[in-house]
Amino acid sequence: MKFYPLTDTIIDNSVLETEYKSARQIGVVRLGETCLQFKSKLKNYYIPYEEIKRCFRRVMGVNIKMCCGKGELQVENLVLSDGEQDIAVVQLPGQRAAQELMKELKEKMPHADFSAPKRDKETGELVDYKEQAANVAEA
Repeated sequence: MKFYPLTDTIIDNSVLETEYKSARQIGVVRLGETCLQFKSKLKNYYIPYEEIKRCFRRVMGVNIKMCCGKGELQVENLVLSDGEQDIAVVQLPGQRAAQELMKELKEKMPHADFSAPKRDKETGELVDYKEQAANVAEA
């Protein structure tokens, strides 16, 4: 089995394969001892826990047509970020799986921020929490 890194940290494939087999699986995500692994299409990706600075759920509404009209599905995604940009967005099987995954990630990554980044109401751009705190302190 071949594993592809999503960050600059390279881990030996034999170590990753051993960890993959013993990891806890929630949907397509596997939680190992040292890294989070997930499958996308035909590739297995991994991210060491210490590389993840922010992790949060993003729920996206998907419009669908059904036999009796229109509807909307709520699709759960796990967003992994290195603090500057999103590293990966992983689709999860449902709300229960997302809640369980977030609970376990909080135990494995106490250093990470588990809140979604805020957007400026006027411009729509992402606002850094440090800048936000500085603006509040000035006022």
